[in-house]
Amino acid sequence: MQEFLSRKNVARGTLFFLLCTFAGLFLSFLWGDTQNIKQVFREMQVEMLLGACLCMFADWVFGALRFHIFIRKVKPDIRFWDSFRANLATLCVSCITPFQTGGVGHLYIYARAGVPLSGAITAGIICFLSTLTTLMFFAVGIAWLDPPFLPKGATWVSLFSCLMFGLAFIGFLLLLFKPELVFRFFHWLCNVTQRRFTRLTPILERATLKVEELVVEHKSFAVMFLRSHKWTCAFSVLLTCGFFGARIIGSYIVVKALNGDATLWELSIVGLLLNFVVLFAPSPGASGVAEVVTVGLIENLILKKLIPLYVLLTRFFTIYCAVVVGGIVISSQLAKDFRKRKRT
Repeated sequence: MQEFLSRKNVARGTLFFLLCTFAGLFLSFLWGDTQNIKQVFREMQVEMLLGACLCMFADWVFGALRFHIFIRKVKPDIRFWDSFRANLATLCVSCITPFQTGGVGHLYIYARAGVPLSGAITAGIICFLSTLTTLMFFAVGIAWLDPPFLPKGATWVSLFSCLMFGLAFIGFLLLLFKPELVFRFFHWLCNVTQRRFTRLTPILERATLKVEELVVEHKSFAVMFLRSHKWTCAFSVLLTCGFFGARIIGSYIVVKALNGDATLWELSIVGLLLNFVVLFAPSPGASGVAEVVTVGLIENLILKKLIPLYVLLTRFFTIYCAVVVGGIVISSQLAKDFRKRKRT
């Protein structure tokens, strides 16, 4: 995990994230009306953005609680502060890796807090399944309601997202209920690789043994959670709704700060559909893709001159701040580990 978070990998991921972000923001500013942007700035109710900051913090707290309720079953003396750091680390890593693969972030922080790796993996899988279940449920509801303010192209994008969600859902269900099937595939892949690259044999053999050990431990934790802590799993879905709700309310506050007219109901539809569509976007943190999709979903709800600032502010409170704060969390932990190694 620490090798994955090396300076070279982090720098490369951050650069890619910045490039995609600037490209997405450029397109959103190009799409919107930038001629009146100074007027929008002057008329903006800046004090209302404090509410968006509070929603951002609530988003982080709900995400941390979702991890914490499971990790406490594995390590009862774990502090909430460790879960809070783990959530921020995951948000940061998901923004500097393709397809938002941020699980390494929380695994790294929890490992340093003394949580068994397999237990942290199981908690991450259940949390991600909560996200998939919640977004799929709301996406079906949105498709049934078919709100008239959504662009027509949203249907086709949603169908593609449904396919990706289905594949991911099946994959994570297998990881949760039948991890041995996943291990067999990994074992087969290692055998094929060993035959072609014999020099890698010792490394792959050690990796196979480690994965086999993690699979056994993960299965025991999964059985424990699903049999003895069903209400905890159900509560994780409510916490998932909580952090999505915080993001939606935050976007509503941004619209009101910009003196827009969109309602909370309309922004709820847009926010849930946006998260559904961009969850499996190939760019780091869905950067570039999220900005463009946001413009397409919001253009019928607010004035064109408000779109550029709306996109910038909503992404700032949901992603950009998390990247910075999560990066500080990971950097401080890496520095602490480096000092410990240096003393020994």
